[in-house]
Amino acid sequence: MRDTASHARETERDAELTSILATTPRIVDLLARGASVSPQADGLIYLRHPLDPDPVRFSFDDYMGYVKATETWFRKQGIGAGDGVAIFAPPSPVALFSIWGASACGVGEPLNLLFSREAIVSQLNAISAKILVTTAPGAPGGLFERVEGMLKDVPTLQRIVTVPLDGTVAFDGEVLSPDASWRDDYGRCTDAAEAERVAIYLPTGGTTGSPKVARLPNRAVVASATTTRLAYDLRPGDASLIPLPLFHVGGLTCGAAACCAGGACMIIPGPGGTRDPAYIPNFWRLVEKYRATHGGNVPTAIGAIAETPIEGADISSLRVVSVGGSICPPEIERRFLAKWGKSGALPQIYGMTEVAGAITHDFHGDRNKPGFVGTRAPLFELAILANGAVHREAPSPVGELIVRGPQVFLGYMDKKQTDGAMHEGWLRTGDLCRIDAEGYVEIMGRVKDIIIRGGHNIDPRTIEDAALEYPGVALAAAVGRPDSYAGEVPILFVTVQPGASVDLDALNDFVRERIMEPPARPRAVARVAEMPVTPVGKIFKPKLREIATAEAAREALAQAGLEAAASADAAIDPQRGMVLSVTTDAAHAARVRATLETFPVKVDIHTR
Repeated sequence: MRDTASHARETERDAELTSILATTPRIVDLLARGASVSPQADGLIYLRHPLDPDPVRFSFDDYMGYVKATETWFRKQGIGAGDGVAIFAPPSPVALFSIWGASACGVGEPLNLLFSREAIVSQLNAISAKILVTTAPGAPGGLFERVEGMLKDVPTLQRIVTVPLDGTVAFDGEVLSPDASWRDDYGRCTDAAEAERVAIYLPTGGTTGSPKVARLPNRAVVASATTTRLAYDLRPGDASLIPLPLFHVGGLTCGAAACCAGGACMIIPGPGGTRDPAYIPNFWRLVEKYRATHGGNVPTAIGAIAETPIEGADISSLRVVSVGGSICPPEIERRFLAKWGKSGALPQIYGMTEVAGAITHDFHGDRNKPGFVGTRAPLFELAILANGAVHREAPSPVGELIVRGPQVFLGYMDKKQTDGAMHEGWLRTGDLCRIDAEGYVEIMGRVKDIIIRGGHNIDPRTIEDAALEYPGVALAAAVGRPDSYAGEVPILFVTVQPGASVDLDALNDFVRERIMEPPARPRAVARVAEMPVTPVGKIFKPKLREIATAEAAREALAQAGLEAAASADAAIDPQRGMVLSVTTDAAHAARVRATLETFPVKVDIHTR
């Protein structure tokens, strides 16, 4: 059971979200509530690159004024309720204002910047997009070049509009000015039906082929942004470094929306975000320069920042550093906290696109429990689906986490995909979890096969389909292999047709050439004599994950010079998830543990 104070805070959060949902139908209304507290304070600071000496600053008044001006511009182009506006641009003021402006009059869809041309066409056709917003020809990333001439591929698409990355808010060279009339509209809506209107489309499920499109109503975005504001105690005077992309709920709702809703300033450290080579080496200096109170990232970046010297930077303003996107290995967390000079645990956030943000949080004022990802978001119900039964009690058995509440989406564009995502009114997360007696959630693994590399979702079918085109390959299966930096990386297993000969290096080159996005390219290709299968003949990927995990451990031990001192095997425990079982002697046990606990799996050390 949770202590009385924690339970009281949970009840207060439920009550606050209930009140906000009753009075704030649209996401732009929620943004306006926060912006109106101190309208002349900085609402957005945009660095054109992490070392920008003169960043572009927007007061909250200008921030909302540009959202309104952008909405008006879209309306003049014929955008109305249900009309799709796709934004294929990196984090920047004009990209952010385009998303919110489109949500006010139609539906905004920020596109994954790693999407292949095929995936972009699929997305635009799925949402019947009328406008595509992207960067100018020759801009970094080659985004315009990837969509050039796409009007012929998308019948509904009327216009491809280019925008700058210098902080200017302009569309095809038409420079906008803040529209003060936002004060007469945003925050004043009384139409309750607006809460259920789809405001945002978000793609999910990979970056090639035909990724799914989640339909997020205003209600879900408002609820999720409020959840993160409460979790991080975001308030006027705060400033949050947000390097995550706007096509991800971590950057859009848990980042940008939560900041503005709390009256806190959002700092975009450059269009490249975490991927900019100058961001991580200068993280502590950015905290000092902008007096950042909040920061957050995926475990890969947190680990890299932990290796970055502080070099005397004054980081006393920093209050919260959160981690999400995938499970953070304990050793990475320990290193970061040691560098920061803090004890305890980093606040975890666990969520998914289909709930517009967080399912669980480590909430401000509550105890962070190491190894867990926090407790439920306000008004959320959590349960475990195990052996066909729904278990709502705590502690729970291990099974698939299912959820329901105001944060849940309205389904995918494809109804068949929606049917497969639900169970008797509950959203299936695809994650193997347990809920302890205090309501904390522990993630044991994934029911789904999506590989998550540093927060980047990879559909294994993309890899498998490419491999099966190679002469001589009989079966192909891609799984995630634990990685101390990225959480996991793709590894490809294949079997060979009878009488055929397959050069694994050549096969790897063949597959990598056919995958546009670097994160989706397999780290290695391994041949197995026989593919493990279920009784009905489906490839049994859990066994392959065990093989990949054991091999990753052995490789790490060898690199540490411990291959002769320890042996490692891996197995999936029904109660604990993936477990590395390592045998060594007492003299080497500490080094072996330190080496292997960088992986996001359980580690059991047995001394001989």
